[in-house]
Amino acid sequence: MFIVASLLSIAAGLFYAASINHSGWAMQVCRYGDLFCLNPSWLVIAAVLSVIWACLLRVDRL
Repeated sequence: MFIVASLLSIAAGLFYAASINHSGWAMQVCRYGDLFCLNPSWLVIAAVLSVIWACLLRVDRL
């Protein structure tokens, strides 16, 4: 689950950078993921929730 959280964090950074820059590669990224270019914080929220979920699952094993 930590891997999923790290992938979501990387995707959030990518979409945030694409939302700031509107030329070249960013135009292609925002073309396919327009919703996430407008709201990259949604991916950050999903990453935080997955980290919390992973920590809750890990507490059970202690």
